[in-house]
Amino acid sequence: MITPYFREAIDVLQHCHDSVRTQTFACTHFMIADGQSQAEVFGWECQHLVLPQSHDDNGNTPRAIGSLSAMNQGFDAIAYLDADNWFYPNHIEAMIRLQRKTSAAVCTATRSIHRADRSLMYIDRRESDGKKHVDTSCLFLTSAAYRLLPLWAMMPKQLGPICDSIFWQAINARRLATAHHPEPTVAFQTQYAAHYTDIGERAPDGTKSNDDSTGRATRWWHSLPEDVRADWQIYLSGSEVASLAPTAD
Repeated sequence: MITPYFREAIDVLQHCHDSVRTQTFACTHFMIADGQSQAEVFGWECQHLVLPQSHDDNGNTPRAIGSLSAMNQGFDAIAYLDADNWFYPNHIEAMIRLQRKTSAAVCTATRSIHRADRSLMYIDRRESDGKKHVDTSCLFLTSAAYRLLPLWAMMPKQLGPICDSIFWQAINARRLATAHHPEPTVAFQTQYAAHYTDIGERAPDGTKSNDDSTGRATRWWHSLPEDVRADWQIYLSGSEVASLAPTAD
């Protein structure tokens, strides 16, 4: 289980870690500090890696380093959990059962959307659906997908805000077998105004618009010369045919 963190409060990290520690199927938690570590984490039951400075890439470098460490320690599956999210107690068990049933290289989870106070807003069956998109915290990779692990570090940091979309498109471009679990096992604490709009609520001050992430990344991508964009597309997708061009919602 790979969790990058930066400046999250200790209670946020504790809630995240507790959700891993109490899984019905035991797993190892890697917590990777991106230049800003919390001293308390050193005493937790996890592998705590501290990077010397922040990489400002939405956690991609910490994800890559944690992933490669886990792979070379011999772990046969890797999942991800952003520091402000948490797992239902049966998440890993559900992913393992799904993988054993389907033999998929990549299994994905349904997520529930939560407010800042962690109260439930709704179950997301439309956005992160295991087909057109999968949130990072909903990914469960087996060793058959490990060739993708370097992508976390190699994608341009300008695409960091949509790294999950890039990674998911790369999975599909390589035609890796996937399977989706229909019931929620991942809790996503939203910072996005669109999730409040979806249920007719006024978004709190400080929430992000889609333009803060998808829009900015899209504009950068389309500002690249066509030949440069084509080279990146081949590298990230492994294909000259598959399109990785991000699109705004």
